[in-house]
Amino acid sequence: MFYLLHLILLTYFTGNIYTLAEKYPRSEKNGQELLLCRKCGADVADSYYLFSKPSPGAYKTEKQNIFGQQNVTVQTLVNPFGINFEVVTAEKARCDNIGPNQGADSWFPGYSWRICACKHCGQHLGWTFEKTDSNAPKETSENIKTFHGLILKNILGENFTDSLIMMPNMYRM
Repeated sequence: MFYLLHLILLTYFTGNIYTLAEKYPRSEKNGQELLLCRKCGADVADSYYLFSKPSPGAYKTEKQNIFGQQNVTVQTLVNPFGINFEVVTAEKARCDNIGPNQGADSWFPGYSWRICACKHCGQHLGWTFEKTDSNAPKETSENIKTFHGLILKNILGENFTDSLIMMPNMYRM
């Protein structure tokens, strides 16, 4: 009798766990998606923290629907050596900042920069920009002291990587 009651309770609670999990499917994250290092897959940022920080020196600026967000500002920035980078800006990112702050050749006036590298594998992900000039243009929402410029070709969205993993037909139900 005890085992039968135990089996009924276990079945009941296990069924509720599955029901609760199905109420919140993975796709319902309000457009949020993790951004991953293209080289090793480590978490770099959450798309929730993407924001528009226009650079006056951008070669090209456009809006794209990427990383589960709509109208993300993608800028083509060119360094002094003529190398183009498609960059998105994020308020927060997980990266190691390498070297001292550099004020020269900053794409964002009033901000110095350092290389932003993946904490896991050291891949160059972009740059961290830190406010150096109190006279820099004021932001519309708040005065942002630090932000990151992430190179699009060096990051991936988690939903894209999930789409690459396919289940063999023999295992599909």
